[in-house]
Amino acid sequence: MSKIPISLKLMIGIGIIIIFTSLYFLKDHTYYLWIRWIGNILFLVGIILIPFAKESNKRNVNNTR
Repeated sequence: MSKIPISLKLMIGIGIIIIFTSLYFLKDHTYYLWIRWIGNILFLVGIILIPFAKESNKRNVNNTR
């Protein structure tokens, strides 16, 4: 099972959904470029933050109290 936080998975998923819906359904919309850029930013930030936001493995953490 992956240890990527659900918030990053949602960010990437929402970014992909926004990108695909803007490509297929919103080409004639006034704010097409803004909507597509929001999707691109969400997707890229989610991908970039994955290495920094991994959940720790509880079995490998030493509790010395």
